[in-house]
Amino acid sequence: MVTLYNVVSKDGYIARKEGSEDFIPDSYWPHTLRVLREYDCVLMGRKTYDAIQNYEEELRKQFEDLPVRKVVVTRDKNFHPKQGFQVVHTPEDAISSDLNIVVTSGPTLNNYLLQKKLVDKIIYHEVPELIGEGIRPYDRVGDEIDIVKITP
Repeated sequence: MVTLYNVVSKDGYIARKEGSEDFIPDSYWPHTLRVLREYDCVLMGRKTYDAIQNYEEELRKQFEDLPVRKVVVTRDKNFHPKQGFQVVHTPEDAISSDLNIVVTSGPTLNNYLLQKKLVDKIIYHEVPELIGEGIRPYDRVGDEIDIVKITP
């Protein structure tokens, strides 16, 4: 099973236009970690990996200590993440029918997975702040996907 998980603003954005996630309070982090812990594997794109590496050390360590497989999708054959992360060059390289996978990423990976019909469920954790404009988690979703919205 593949689930997309994103924290979004009340108006549906995962980041501001320039990529900042400053509207997401740190108090949402424990809930995000609880959700991710329910899966066998966390799949993310390279930009998400880079964003996590820029988190405060304590928040980053909490993510890195999750007892799940952490996989970064990138086309960059020279990319070498920190210990504890695996690299794949296509999402299909990480997706397996016997794994329960959560994808926490941006629109490039999310759109790819949706277009290939590889997503079974979407979970939004909604932040009460409106940011006006920014980056959406994906372009469009089919009616066949279960969408769960979590609000504070």
